[in-house]
Amino acid sequence: MKKFYYIFSIVVSMMAVSCSEDGVTPHLKDTTQAFLPAADDTSEEAQMRRDFYQTYGSFLLFNDTLQHEELGKDVNGDMHYFTEVLDLNYQVGMSTESNEKFRFTLLTDMEQKRDAVQYIKDYLLTHLTGKLKPYSWLLVDKIQRDFSGTVSSPYAATGQRAVVVACNLLPQMTDAQKVQYTAQVMNTIIAKLANDNATAFEEFLQVSKAYYDGEFTAPATNAENTALLNQVGFICRGTDDFKQEANGRYPNQEQDIKAYARLVVASTTEATTTKYADYPLVLEKCDIMRKTLKSLGYVE
Repeated sequence: MKKFYYIFSIVVSMMAVSCSEDGVTPHLKDTTQAFLPAADDTSEEAQMRRDFYQTYGSFLLFNDTLQHEELGKDVNGDMHYFTEVLDLNYQVGMSTESNEKFRFTLLTDMEQKRDAVQYIKDYLLTHLTGKLKPYSWLLVDKIQRDFSGTVSSPYAATGQRAVVVACNLLPQMTDAQKVQYTAQVMNTIIAKLANDNATAFEEFLQVSKAYYDGEFTAPATNAENTALLNQVGFICRGTDDFKQEANGRYPNQEQDIKAYARLVVASTTEATTTKYADYPLVLEKCDIMRKTLKSLGYVE
């Protein structure tokens, strides 16, 4: 009995020592610090990243390795590290591993980085406010996407914590080409937004609701196929069983949203009105898409 009391007294004493009058102080690490350069980093890149965050409210990254810190050596003398990489597929509360993987080729010099930042300032940031403003931008040379073994090189990719933009083609582009490129990047951002805010696009989806994922008798020419799609409010074809665009197929909801988002971002109201003057449902969906994007933070 005395032995038990002695051990209990030690435990209570240890608890008393570890607690101050002010209570227990939790050791929490501010996760946002990993998205900013180290406090003692005085390089041009570090200052550019700090200025960007202060001005635009989004973090600026050029590397998907957020942290790589030494933890000390083990018994064999080998150094151990804590490394955190920006996982683009990360979702709060996720419980399964994604079939989608990304690899990035990084920008290598300051001139490339300055040009990339200037591009998003001139062509992207002017359009994005509210819910469309990403948590962070990761500007890279190239993006490689591997989805269940199928590899592609998208212009942009999105996740909860970042929008990634491939900048390797920008130096060769004219201003007009950059506008079209921006439409592709915006399309990727909006597609992610549509998945995260499905109710925002309900009015848009109602217009052609009866036709999604459906089929019709494929006409003899592509022009006839396009006209039939336009009549019921579509501006893109659906895909076949092999995920290839095909005549006689209506698009699904995601394809429809992407097509209209691309059109609205890349074209003026006057241009779309002229092009689709004979198709009132297309014009109606253009108006709804512009209104929806505006409500989410898009600025023309």
